[in-house]
Amino acid sequence: MKSPTLCIDLGSSGTKIYQIGAGVVLSEPSVIAISELGRRKIKAIGIEAKKLIGRTVDGTVVSAPVFESQIEDELCATLMLENFLNKVTLKKLGRRPSVLFAVPCGADNASIKKFEKVLNECDIYNIHFVESPILTVLGSGIPLSDSNPCFVIDIGGGTTKIAAVSLGGIISGISVNIGGKSLDKMLIEYIEEQFDLKIGMLTAEKLKIQVGSLLERDNTTTIINGRDIASGKPRAVSVSSADIYPPIKSFFDKIFELAGMVMAKLPAEISADVRRGGVCFAGGMANFVGLDEYFRYSMGIRANVCEDPALATSIGGGIVAGNDKLLSRLRINRK
Repeated sequence: MKSPTLCIDLGSSGTKIYQIGAGVVLSEPSVIAISELGRRKIKAIGIEAKKLIGRTVDGTVVSAPVFESQIEDELCATLMLENFLNKVTLKKLGRRPSVLFAVPCGADNASIKKFEKVLNECDIYNIHFVESPILTVLGSGIPLSDSNPCFVIDIGGGTTKIAAVSLGGIISGISVNIGGKSLDKMLIEYIEEQFDLKIGMLTAEKLKIQVGSLLERDNTTTIINGRDIASGKPRAVSVSSADIYPPIKSFFDKIFELAGMVMAKLPAEISADVRRGGVCFAGGMANFVGLDEYFRYSMGIRANVCEDPALATSIGGGIVAGNDKLLSRLRINRK
């Protein structure tokens, strides 16, 4: 197999592509808008498609083909990924470059085959699969070796990957179907319950980004618009960080509970290493206001957030793709 020239991190929330020699060349939402009148026709992809969520007319469907890190709609996933690839590379002699593809820790053979099928449909046949937590740690700039393990919590849009890793592989880890989109849904339900206001996913995401905080006394405020439950009319309300603290706390408490379960399975020496070195946070939720303080208060361990947490996995993929020896060691050997 040829050494990969691209790394693809195909996530529930966003897709990132790293190109050897150029760095991260694409970072867009994993969303596609298609017309289902007659043959499926692409109307928008990525950033432009995300703007259409909750705003489409009859016959147009906005699809997120990757759900909880698994491909739910193979055709839409293929159309979306092919479009992204066309933005960053051209087909040469009918074939695209070799690719390193990040998969969730513990991905089974059926899931990997589905990823492979979509990649093949995009004319990609030279593929190396590597578990994402290892790539995330390497992309975070944390030294990693057989004797220097790292504990990582990668909170993405659809899943959270929690693992202790070394260059020898995953020591202990899980991938759970809890992510930023889960919190958006929790906020939708909470706003409806507390304010009698119905809001959509984009508004919930905006609310989370603008005033979401794990600092209990944070009183940052924003105005959100929605539909009044009783009258059905449009209405605006002012919402503060303190107002939505309960669902946010509940969301992170669950993730930290799961992290504690993974830590409890670690050998004593590795537990001691984690205690000394702290935990690496990555993913789109890693920069959440107050996360470091709340984690230290809840778990008694330091939180380390890398410089580009949302891009860490793709950057790590670029590091591995450019090192044949490392790639040979970390890629999944399939039967």
